[in-house]
Amino acid sequence: MAIKSIKTRSKGKRTSILIDYKKVLSSNTNKPHKALTKSIQNQSGRNNRGIITTRHQGGGHKRKFREIDFKRNKDGIKATVQTIEYDPNRTAFISLVCYEDGTKKYILAPRDIKVGDKIVSGNKCDIKTGNCMLLANIPDGAFVHNVELVPGHGGQIARSAGSFAQVSGKDETGEYKILRLSSGEFRKIPNECRATIGIVSNEDHNLVNLGKAGRSRHMGIRPTVRGTVMNPNDHPHGGGEGRQSIGYDAPRTPWGKRHMGVKTRRQKKASSALIIRRRNDK
Repeated sequence: MAIKSIKTRSKGKRTSILIDYKKVLSSNTNKPHKALTKSIQNQSGRNNRGIITTRHQGGGHKRKFREIDFKRNKDGIKATVQTIEYDPNRTAFISLVCYEDGTKKYILAPRDIKVGDKIVSGNKCDIKTGNCMLLANIPDGAFVHNVELVPGHGGQIARSAGSFAQVSGKDETGEYKILRLSSGEFRKIPNECRATIGIVSNEDHNLVNLGKAGRSRHMGIRPTVRGTVMNPNDHPHGGGEGRQSIGYDAPRTPWGKRHMGVKTRRQKKASSALIIRRRNDK
């Protein structure tokens, strides 16, 4: 996807870098498929008691949620790509596909997919962009996305714009495939898990520069304030005359807990045994 060149008319536009959506919008009527959309209420990062549980959220433009088929479990039925659409809820583009039995679904749009292409899911399908199959049937070196971690749970890995995983081989037991993620991590995934061939679309998303604070507010992102400029009753780093050091051996959260370099991974739910090499290992 190309980058849009913007004529500078204000300070906010001078540094902004945007994606050119002309090719995406030209393939459809710019309206989502009504049967696959639903309204979502803006929770502003609050729980059912109105207490903020996730900071820096609130406001933003209204948007409808598109139901994405991450499982891709309609095996043996060919589907035709009807549209490639913009989705305000994710960084990647989505495609509306129509199966031969009349069912319509939204899927993550792979890179280089076009309107009119045929895709299919199942064990006996070609290694073609957009096709979905078990990892056991995907050859080494292939790029995949929307990879399952648990068979039948739907894709959980490599779903954002431009992300991918590369099949590197199988382990010594033959029960797992070894995947190299775009972060550099090597991980074992069961052969019964599904994956989709190809790389996720909109790979230029990492070049986007919002340019001004107003675009962040349109996206529902509220301002982030440094702790050192707060008062002592608001943050452990606050207070002092002028600029002061934080006064701790390590940075702290607003609630006094250590912030950087602390492991927060839940060991009961972790799949650390399946990670061969972490992304931050040298």
